[in-house]
Amino acid sequence: MSDIFQEVDEALREDRAKEWWRRWGTTIIGAAVLLVVAIAAWNGWNWYQASQRGKAGDAFQAALSQAANDKPGAIAALEKVAGAGVAPYDELARLRIARLKAEVGDKDGAQAAYGTAVQGARDADGRELAVVLRAMQTFDTAKPEDLASQLQPLTGKDRPWRAVALELLAAVALKQNDPAKARTLLTELREDSQASQVLRERAGELLSALGEPAAK
Repeated sequence: MSDIFQEVDEALREDRAKEWWRRWGTTIIGAAVLLVVAIAAWNGWNWYQASQRGKAGDAFQAALSQAANDKPGAIAALEKVAGAGVAPYDELARLRIARLKAEVGDKDGAQAAYGTAVQGARDADGRELAVVLRAMQTFDTAKPEDLASQLQPLTGKDRPWRAVALELLAAVALKQNDPAKARTLLTELREDSQASQVLRERAGELLSALGEPAAK
């Protein structure tokens, strides 16, 4: 008799399992398919991005090689890299475009290109690097007050280009015939433990040239 009850119980469990599968089987299969598709899409997207970065990197390097003999051609090639929007080569391309335009004597074009590089940077570090390079490139032609206003925000304690900005601001102060301000900035740079040894030593040398003994 117990075997009969056991068979009935198993049959009921089987019926409940079939009913459960009829209710949820399609949903489960659909979810599994979506998961597989999502994984495939993710892997495909990663492959696509890697492929695009590879192509952008090759194009960027080719443009740099071309710049040795054909700067206008290199600029045109770099503009294509920048327009493709593949990080980080688009930002690097915009910076190099600005530099090449300055090298061929297109000062206005270089200034505009640096502005584009600042605006097109994805993060603050990239923007500030573009500001520093623009200040270096236009130091002799830009107004001192413009240079100062561009560089001052970069001197915060946590900013990556702080040391370079301090040195440039000291040079701007000298350009404005303000040696006292230059000494203050150079002293700050010399005493900044986060600055490179080269910049700190150079700050000490400049201070010595301005009549203040370098720190021992």
